[in-house]
Amino acid sequence: MKIYSFMASLKWPASFQGKIFLVCFVSTHVPLLSLLAFFVVRSELGASLPVLGVATLATLLGTGLAFAAMAAMMEPIRRSGRALSDYLALGDFPDLPTDYADEAGQLMSNVQRAVATIDRQVGRLADVALSDDMTGVRNRRWLNEYGIPMFEDYRKAGKGFGLLVIDLDQFKSINDTYGHAVGDQVILATADVIGENIRATDHLVRTGGDEFCVLMPSASSSEVATVAERLRRAAGQSSGAAGLDHQVTVSIGAANLRRQDQGFLDTYRRADTFLYKAKQGGRNNAAIAS
Repeated sequence: MKIYSFMASLKWPASFQGKIFLVCFVSTHVPLLSLLAFFVVRSELGASLPVLGVATLATLLGTGLAFAAMAAMMEPIRRSGRALSDYLALGDFPDLPTDYADEAGQLMSNVQRAVATIDRQVGRLADVALSDDMTGVRNRRWLNEYGIPMFEDYRKAGKGFGLLVIDLDQFKSINDTYGHAVGDQVILATADVIGENIRATDHLVRTGGDEFCVLMPSASSSEVATVAERLRRAAGQSSGAAGLDHQVTVSIGAANLRRQDQGFLDTYRRADTFLYKAKQGGRNNAAIAS
């Protein structure tokens, strides 16, 4: 590393490739400079000019060819560096060749494998960070980082968007009567039932202990009402899945994005208001904002 450190400290040439070329240039011209010094010392420079001319031309030609070859041989290093920079800055996954056995080929192969490993690990960490620990559905962090920005994109584009707010009825009594372990099973079963009865394009989020919401991109008011009622009817399946003889029911508040809504909270609060109306209406009910 001492020679590299010395070369790196040079102000000119600035690039790594330039420093390699400087080393090659100096080393290839040592024979020519030695020959020139020899003739100068022996006072035979005039008679030796033709020989020196041929040697100089040959050396320059060889140097040019060596520089061209060196530039080509540096390509794996350049590609590896660009691949890492593009991945770190833009998230672009590299496509480096991995079938070369020499040191430069191993560098490209190792960079490719390292980025692939990092990308998988980052993806897994992102999934963990954005998923609810118990149910595996989306969590509040996903809602804040992805769900609400998605909603805002639809709002600004003037597209439809529906929202369901779902709450398990009398969940505290289930915990008090059967224990928290059974209560957890009810939440798991309810999440499964909701996931099985929403559209493929919808997003289920657990927002609290026994509270969920469903984001419904491009949903019309009739689609929101249909899905809400389907979920209300299907909620009872959670009882059997959790091993309960107690009938599990849910209350649902539903709302669609309105033109006058200024953001996600406007729509969410309207759906939440209708959730309370569903509770006040005797539970096991879906109240749809008109």
